[in-house]
Amino acid sequence: MIALQDPVDSQPPAHGAPNVQYGALSPFRSLLPPKDWPKVETLPTSTATEWYESKKHLPQLEEFLNGLRLENMDRPWKGFTNDGQVVEDVHIYNDDEGAPIEKMNAAASRLLSVMSEAEYARSVFDSVEADEIRMWSNPEFYVNPGGLRLDECSEDIQKAVHDLLRASLSPTGYRKLQGCCLINGFLGSLVDGSKVMNEHSYNFRLFGQPDFVKPWAFTFFGHHLCIAVMVQGRRMVIGPSFMGAEPDYIDEGPHAGLRLFSTEEAVSLGLMRSLSPAQRVLAVTHPSVLPDDLPPGRWAPHDERHVGGAGQDNRIVQYEGCPVSLFDASQKEDVVRLFTAFNEYYPSPVLRYRTQLFKSHLNEAYFAWIGDCEGDEPYYFRIHSPVAFMEFDFHAGVFLTNTEPAKCHIHTINRLPNGGDYGRALLDAYRRKDEHVRI
Repeated sequence: MIALQDPVDSQPPAHGAPNVQYGALSPFRSLLPPKDWPKVETLPTSTATEWYESKKHLPQLEEFLNGLRLENMDRPWKGFTNDGQVVEDVHIYNDDEGAPIEKMNAAASRLLSVMSEAEYARSVFDSVEADEIRMWSNPEFYVNPGGLRLDECSEDIQKAVHDLLRASLSPTGYRKLQGCCLINGFLGSLVDGSKVMNEHSYNFRLFGQPDFVKPWAFTFFGHHLCIAVMVQGRRMVIGPSFMGAEPDYIDEGPHAGLRLFSTEEAVSLGLMRSLSPAQRVLAVTHPSVLPDDLPPGRWAPHDERHVGGAGQDNRIVQYEGCPVSLFDASQKEDVVRLFTAFNEYYPSPVLRYRTQLFKSHLNEAYFAWIGDCEGDEPYYFRIHSPVAFMEFDFHAGVFLTNTEPAKCHIHTINRLPNGGDYGRALLDAYRRKDEHVRI
C-alpha cells in the first residue's frame, strides 16, 4: 500500500500549528478506549464492510441512516437555501479563473489508464449530474460503498487518485486533505482498527471525462473527509466539503506534530472575543453546546450541531446570529480570514475569485455562535451568506470515550447555498449563452 508521503516533502507540515508543545501524553490519550470496549472489540479482525454489517442493527446507526436520508436522494435537487427559494445569479464566474485544467486533465487521464474494466465500470459516471455525485458520507461506518475504495486498490490506483487530488488543489489544501487521511490512519492505529480506518479508507468517483471545455467532476469521501470538485475550462468549484479529525493532533510516529484546524479555531475565538456586548447578544444563539440544553431539532446524533452535513442538500436554514454588517473593519477581516481557511484547498488564482465574490456579499453575511468563548470550552460557529455556508463544531467522542464535546474532535462543513453545491451554478453558467460574465 502506498504511503501518503511526497518524496520531496515527506512529512506534511502542521497546518497552522500554534507554538504549543504537547508532552508524551496528549490530552486525548486519557480518552482512549479499553480494548474490550464494545464499539472497538471487533475492529482488529473486521474489514470495513464486515464491521458495518456487524453494527448496522444498532439503534444509533439506524438513527444516523435516517438522518442521512433526510434531504438527499428522496427529493429532486434544489440546493441549500435560506427560505426554500434559490436566489438566482449570485454565483458569478469569470471565463478564466486560472483553474489548473492541464494538470487536472493529465492526472485524470493517467488514472483512467490504470483502471481495470471493472474499476472503470463502478467508478466512472457519464453525467456530472448523476445522482451518485450527491451520495457522500463522512462516518467510519461504510454506509456508502461504490466507486474505487482505495484501500482495496493497487498502489498504482492509490497514487493516481492522489496525483489528481494534488493537481486539483493548492499545495496547502492538498496537505490539509492529506492530513485528514493521515490522522484517520493514526486513529485506526490507536484503536487497533486499521482495516476500517487507514490512510486509504476513502472512495473515489469520476463524473464525465477529462476535457478542456466540457465540465467534469469527481468526489473523494470517507471518514472525516469528503470533497466534491467540478471543473469547466479554467473555472472550478469545490463544494460541498467536509473535513474533520478525531483526534485533531498526531503526537507520535513519522507525522508527529501534525495538527489540523488550529487556524479556524484561533481566528474564530479571537473574533468572538472581540465582539461588543451588543454584538454578542446577537451572535450567541444558544449558550451551551450540550444536547440537553439545546431546543428540539437543534442537535442530531449524526451531525450534533451541524445542519449542513451529508444528506442535507435541500435543507432550508434561516440566517441567524449577528449581521456582519455590524462588524468593524478588523472583525470583517477575521470573517474573510475564516473564509480563506475553509476554502484554502482552491488553487490560489481561483481562490482570489471566490474570495472576491464572498466579499461582495459580506454585508449580507451572518455570524452565529453556540457555547462559551472566554474559557477553553468547546463551541460551534457558523458563517452564512448568499454564497457561503461554513460550520465548525467540536464533537463528542466516537472512538474516544468522551460523551460530551471535546476540543480534540473537530468537524468542519463548507457548502455553497443557492445552487452552488456540486458546481450546479457553474454548470448553469456554462449552459447559458451569456456565460462570460465578469465580477
